[in-house]
Amino acid sequence: MQDWESRLAHLRIERLRPKQIEAALALRSMVYIPLGALEYHGHHLPIGLDAMTAHGLCLQACEQTGGLVMPPLYYGMTGSIGHHPWTICVEKEETLKQLYLDTLNRLSDFGIEQAVLFTGHFGRRQMALMAELQNEWDANASSLRLKCLSISDLPGVAMPGDHGALFETSVLAQLHPDRVHLNELPDQTEFPANDPDGDSWGAHRRDPENVLFGILGDDPRDYQPEQAQALTQALLKGVVELVEA
Repeated sequence: MQDWESRLAHLRIERLRPKQIEAALALRSMVYIPLGALEYHGHHLPIGLDAMTAHGLCLQACEQTGGLVMPPLYYGMTGSIGHHPWTICVEKEETLKQLYLDTLNRLSDFGIEQAVLFTGHFGRRQMALMAELQNEWDANASSLRLKCLSISDLPGVAMPGDHGALFETSVLAQLHPDRVHLNELPDQTEFPANDPDGDSWGAHRRDPENVLFGILGDDPRDYQPEQAQALTQALLKGVVELVEA
């Protein structure tokens, strides 16, 4: 367990007794709900990366804003990489949407004033589902205010989101450095990225024979700790800004 995880264990709602929950929410009636997916991210990263990064950022944001954080949901919408190894996603929008709604409705029943759905998984279908949910929730004028946010769409972040590439590798390395194993990838000098026309998102990256199979975006072997730290700090600042807006 990382130092920040130990420091923020008191914000994890699943670890708390009812009176502890009520005391924390009396100070700020807000609950973060981290969302992710189980997907192949290359040989160097865990399949639960999206939920792990969402959970870590939610906990650190919660430290600044108040409230509590739900356990991360490791299931997300499937997409174009659904056939990749150890990718286990939800096929039907209504399945995942109902789970979100059941959670939000129960939080509303408990009198929670605000909920933040924060997704570390930002495939197209996931993002469309989040937008649909936000619009429908707003139209129903519930007493619980909802904000649907994505790690890929936060203000003040210079590096674009990716899949298992430099962005996701950098964020996870800051939160869970023991889960990032760049040495599992081929040596960059001997096996450089072979992207036609410099396109790191092309179909060639979906070929199991490609040196960066299943990794979409800038080469994660270009990882730099200082750049990763700045990126993660910018992401955290963006979450807090949008929550408090």
